Amino acid sequence: MADSNDTTRRVEVKGELDVDNVPARLKRSADWFENGGKTIIDLADVTRADSAGVALLLEWIRDAKHEGATLSFINAPEQMRAIINFCGLDEVITLDDDAARAA
Repeated sequence: MADSNDTTRRVEVKGELDVDNVPARLKRSADWFENGGKTIIDLADVTRADSAGVALLLEWIRDAKHEGATLSFINAPEQMRAIINFCGLDEVITLDDDAARAA
């Protein structure tokens, strides 16, 4: 997708983020951060997440940083928040629910 750097891209992630489907989701997201800019990933419709889902968020952070993009996560389900907190990743994975109102 050819977004300019001043465009905010919003992506809605739906369904399960688990060990069975994370590899395919990572592959489908390969071009999300190519043109820099800002991306907001809305996790409101994630029905289930395990540690592989949290690892996917870390991959997206790494990919965005590599491409010089800004990335925000909003509306993370409680299950995902619990894993992030338990693993001590709450300073690495920022969950910014206020970004939903700004987009």
